[in-house]
Amino acid sequence: MKLGTLLLRNAAIGLTQLEGALRNQVLYGGRLGTNLIELGYLDLETLSAYLAELTGYPIATPSMLEAAEPRLLERLGADDAHRLRAIPLGYLAAAGGTAAVAFVDPTDTAAIEQVAAQIGAEVTPYIVPELRALYFLEKHFGLPRRPRFVRPGRPPTEPEPEAPDRRRSQPSGGIVIPPALTLEPRRRRASSQAEVPPRPPISISFEEACQRIDTAPHRERIADVFAEYARGRCEALVVFLVRDGNAIGWRGYVARPAHPKVPIEELSLPLGGASSLQSAHDTGQSYSGPPGPDHPTEARLWAALGTADPADLIVVPLVVKERVVNLIYAHSIADPWPGLAIELTELASRAQATYLRLIRQARGP
Repeated sequence: MKLGTLLLRNAAIGLTQLEGALRNQVLYGGRLGTNLIELGYLDLETLSAYLAELTGYPIATPSMLEAAEPRLLERLGADDAHRLRAIPLGYLAAAGGTAAVAFVDPTDTAAIEQVAAQIGAEVTPYIVPELRALYFLEKHFGLPRRPRFVRPGRPPTEPEPEAPDRRRSQPSGGIVIPPALTLEPRRRRASSQAEVPPRPPISISFEEACQRIDTAPHRERIADVFAEYARGRCEALVVFLVRDGNAIGWRGYVARPAHPKVPIEELSLPLGGASSLQSAHDTGQSYSGPPGPDHPTEARLWAALGTADPADLIVVPLVVKERVVNLIYAHSIADPWPGLAIELTELASRAQATYLRLIRQARGP
């Protein structure tokens, strides 16, 4: 039985709520329970109880996670803990050298075997919801959650550590739309820009990119295609998730010799003030041309990507059911690829159709 079926059977949620959570899961990722909590349809304690009923594994309670055994945490290590979504809790007194370990997916036998080998003990799995696991992984190992899993604007179920630079809200004065774009004759590039190295060969053709998006089996493949398409056509491309008034990095490409100073998955830019991202988001129309005279949001992005200031940029909104769910940002330091804006717009349109197909499939017959 699936989690959604169990919740419906017990009237914990309604069909409309389940469909909304499945839609958000397709668009934003995360597990179904995570999306139900983010939408306010369940709380963590209720979700934990249903996950335990569904899987048959005991619940890793907040007190158990808080008191996790430091020696076991050290043996597993931060990288493996995050990769396997596992938190060692401690040794079970009645089971000799057996350790209790909380897993987001306690049915993943390969992950259980890897944890057992890493900590040198037999493992008894416990179940923990994704959001709670990510909170305690951050607390115990110090590696911050990706912005996609940090949600402002709703009372947190777990206490939030201070992280002033990781979440931004809309400015109190409201949103300022950039002035209408007017394309001027291209200015001659400065000598420093003329030294930009040649682009590598393109990775995939436009036609192949269209075909891959049309047949994508899940959301991650859509993002992968955009990043692969960018190679050889522009100096940088970022696919953003749009959530809670922020553009959150999801996938991207940055041409050498530039090197991102911040991992793309950790980018979080506020959609407030005058910016090309804000313009594309609010109008639902692509933004194409040179950067405006004031571009603090873009400048922050360029610094994070480790690139020079571009001569041209493009932002294409990806709209699903009248809501902008992604922003596709690309910029060129060398001469722009001919037809880049048109091709990105077409790819976004095809991605929209694929999202809708995946949402229908997630809902089932």
